[in-house]
Amino acid sequence: MGSKPTAVFLSIALIASGVATAPAGAEAIADFYRGKTVTLHVGAGVGSGIDLATRMVARNLGRHLPGQPTVIVKNMIGGGGLQLFNYLYAIAPKDGTEFGAVVQFPFEFLFDALNTKANFDAGKFTWIGGPVDFAAVAVAWNASTPVRKADDLLTHEMIIAGSSATSGSATDAYVARSILGFKFKVVLGYPGGAELDLAMIRGETQGRAQLSWPALKQRNPQWIADNKVSILYQMGLQKSADIPAHIPLILDFAKTPEDRAVLELKFATYAMGYPIFGPPRIPAPRLAVMRKALIDTLNDPITRADAAKLRIDIDPVAGETMERIVNKAVAAPPAVVSRLIEASKPTN
Repeated sequence: MGSKPTAVFLSIALIASGVATAPAGAEAIADFYRGKTVTLHVGAGVGSGIDLATRMVARNLGRHLPGQPTVIVKNMIGGGGLQLFNYLYAIAPKDGTEFGAVVQFPFEFLFDALNTKANFDAGKFTWIGGPVDFAAVAVAWNASTPVRKADDLLTHEMIIAGSSATSGSATDAYVARSILGFKFKVVLGYPGGAELDLAMIRGETQGRAQLSWPALKQRNPQWIADNKVSILYQMGLQKSADIPAHIPLILDFAKTPEDRAVLELKFATYAMGYPIFGPPRIPAPRLAVMRKALIDTLNDPITRADAAKLRIDIDPVAGETMERIVNKAVAAPPAVVSRLIEASKPTN
């Protein structure tokens, strides 16, 4: 008799704290996803490095989500991810059933740097995580140009391909040209990574200002083995342990602290890897479930075996990490933001 009130008060306390309702909440999420389809939209072409990585995630994600929904991939190409960002922000359901994946998240969109077609507040997306810690390099196609190292770009013009003026394939070149004086000439209009590669091979262009290192190793490792390309420099905030140590970091070419601050803001996005992100206002419990499911998927031995067959080196980036990177970019000093906006403009 004497213990009954204590038990009642303990039950009330557990309910108030949410502990007692946790199983019910988990079951509600499972009920929501059961029988549904979760769509991952890839802002790049079929067969690209991010496409292969996202499809690997999609094949394995469903069994780690409550209710085990079907997970599919759709490709949405346009504006270097701009079409995908606009779609997820304004059109996609905000319920945790549609997400996007891009090669990199361009911080210029945080500041409406290039045009009014960016119809979204980039700081309000929800960040799930990513399968790899992205590393990118600039390369020269040896058969088409005498450029062999980054310093050569100060005296030799190199023609590179870009998908659109807002894509990283172009803006990386614009910023390097404006801040560092690298003589890039950018030719736009190539739909995706496969077409950018083909342009080099055909001699239409002479290199790329942005090439995923994982994708290079995955799709074209013979380019390095056969000395078809010269690796000029790597992007990011620190050198990748996976890239040969003698390849310089683009930040090392900055002439002033102000130049370096602009480059750091531009290339911090590489620390986000291949980000998988969602629309604003996804319910917090579903966001938490999706983040956990992605990490569980990437740690799953079945996924790891799948990745090994594709020559994908899994190196997960947490959604919380991506959120911190974006929040820091949003808080960047106005003078640095202004210089990045000007440096990102597509002038040839």
